[in-house]
Amino acid sequence: MKVRYHLQRGPNYKKWQFRHNDTVWYHDPAYRPIVIKNCRLKNNRRTAEKIYNGENKSVCAWVNFDSMELLEPGKKIEGMTKVNYNPREAPFWCVNGQNADGCRFEELVLTGDGVFLYS
Repeated sequence: MKVRYHLQRGPNYKKWQFRHNDTVWYHDPAYRPIVIKNCRLKNNRRTAEKIYNGENKSVCAWVNFDSMELLEPGKKIEGMTKVNYNPREAPFWCVNGQNADGCRFEELVLTGDGVFLYS
């Protein structure tokens, strides 16, 4: 399975888009945080470099994962390390300012504020 943050205009704007085989579904991050397990950060570096150099944004990053679990509504995600992705700032996933493309993590949490290392 894979997930990405959906930024295309429409009813699913700013929701998490999940894909598994031919099935696509969306999750509103304001509803409940989600923990995804056995994760790998993926990035199309060529597309990300173009965006970094000023071209229009397009889909270029996602997270592959094996399973997921919904957390309780309102669960606070405090003190966790943020996993950043903004190809306008850096053409790769960042953890603590370092390139994290291709890195694997046991668990990540998806919220309305982004992706975090789950501990």
